[in-house]
Amino acid sequence: MYKYERYNFRIFTLLMVLVTIMFFSYQKYIEGVASIALGILLTLSFQGVKIDIAGKRYIKYDRFGFLRIGQWESLPQPSYVTITRINLSSQRTQALPLVMPENKKGARAYKVNLVVEGDLRYITICRGSFEKMKEEALKLGRELEIRVLDYSTHEKQWIL
Repeated sequence: MYKYERYNFRIFTLLMVLVTIMFFSYQKYIEGVASIALGILLTLSFQGVKIDIAGKRYIKYDRFGFLRIGQWESLPQPSYVTITRINLSSQRTQALPLVMPENKKGARAYKVNLVVEGDLRYITICRGSFEKMKEEALKLGRELEIRVLDYSTHEKQWIL
């Protein structure tokens, strides 16, 4: 079974700190304790994916402490794994993990996709720096016994 999980900072956690301070300043201790509990639960936030190779299924989930949100889906036949470059810009509206820019042209992040047969086409596994994504792509390729394509440069090449 392949598993990838990463910590996910949520801005909502900071909002819970402000709400807690507000409750305690108005001497609403029960509500304050409840917001502390919710804030702690949100602080323990993770996102991940599990691929059950033998059962031919996968799950993409959000985990808050012990509570996991997500459901198993059938896994189409995997073809290969890709590492793809994402150019980050100020026009992007979707939240992505930022990588500090190495030059003035902007920041770059990378993602690992599992290319599958059928209508789904691919499943996004993870995002991050090139070194970490290359390591995860190779790990996934070895687990599934399929090839890995580095699609992040103009010289697209098979690395496994």
